[in-house]
Amino acid sequence: MNKFTIYLILLLYGIFFIQCNNKESLNNKNMINNNLNDSLIIDILKLQLEYGTPLNDDFYVSYDYSEKDYNVLVPYMKQILMKNRYEKLSNEKFQNKIKDIFKRELNYRKSSEFIFINFLDKCNMKHLFYQNDLIDNFGILVNKQESFISDFYIIPEILDYKKFNGIIEYENNLLDFQKTKNGEKISLKLWRDVPDLQEQRQFNQQLLIHRNKYLFNDNKASFAWLKVNDEYFLESLVTTFGYTKDKDLLSWVMKKNENRAQDFINENLFVKNCKGELEIREGILKYIEETTNKDNYVYFNTLYSYYTDYDNEIWNQFSKKEQDKMLAYLANTFDYLVMKDRELSYKSNGGWSILGSVFYHYNREDDEKTWNKLVDKFKENKYYGLPHLKELIDFAYNYESGSY
Repeated sequence: MNKFTIYLILLLYGIFFIQCNNKESLNNKNMINNNLNDSLIIDILKLQLEYGTPLNDDFYVSYDYSEKDYNVLVPYMKQILMKNRYEKLSNEKFQNKIKDIFKRELNYRKSSEFIFINFLDKCNMKHLFYQNDLIDNFGILVNKQESFISDFYIIPEILDYKKFNGIIEYENNLLDFQKTKNGEKISLKLWRDVPDLQEQRQFNQQLLIHRNKYLFNDNKASFAWLKVNDEYFLESLVTTFGYTKDKDLLSWVMKKNENRAQDFINENLFVKNCKGELEIREGILKYIEETTNKDNYVYFNTLYSYYTDYDNEIWNQFSKKEQDKMLAYLANTFDYLVMKDRELSYKSNGGWSILGSVFYHYNREDDEKTWNKLVDKFKENKYYGLPHLKELIDFAYNYESGSY
């Protein structure tokens, strides 16, 4: 192939590429222009502008936000995500992700287009259409068909609403007060008077982008952004919903809470799920097992302290069957580390193991009968699939002899 032929091929390819790009740009421009004339969103936008921001001089305005306020924004949020290279997951992959992270099932056979996930009350399935404030409301809407999550946003919070046709003139004519039935004037804070609205809007767009790219595209840059700008959301994935599969996230949360390690373990290791059943955050125990050493044992010590509070209210919220399982999981991590590292045993309350102290207590009280019942329970449950538990039962007998 000579140089002229190669040049001709490159020239034709370049012309084709430019035409495709021009066509795509034209399509995007037409889509934007069509959206700017969308009568449905303009009608809703006018109502939102008329009532102003949700909180006005301690007077909560009477406009009731609803599903329609969310639905009109869906195509715009989708456009923001696509523009920022968000890769939409298939229904199956998105469904699996939502189940892994939030323990919620997405039923695509139901007509509803979204579900609401409440961060302040994870078992409350009711849809809430309020701004997030960390006091009365904090949650996300999960869009099943478009495979993304978002806060509930009012149009001015996410879009440059003044670009919609005729809106500037409409807003300029709005009064900054409402009258009550008694004729009293109530001052309103209109959207046009929010001084940092543009900055808020930009932040909300970044929040939308980075939450989705981190959770569903495994984007590390988005994870870094969220650690700086969205700590509560990230930490809640672990503490509220028990999502521990992402080791980078779990490590960040665990290190962040080292100064309150005991409280963190008490609150997050063993919890009740929405069915009232025991949920064990195994990822937390795995993290402790993998990171504990002679220089880093703060969480290691919390496991023994958790056991010593055996009769406290933390344990008493669970059944005896569940307590046996909890004991097994604690020992599988703590006792294993004691057995593996003699230096750690001196940092664990005099070299005691959890099962060793249980054996010693039961042996002193009733000549091992209760201990034998516990061991039988472990055997019946095939040691809960725990890799070290069987060996640690034998290790427990060393407790009384002090032969650690």
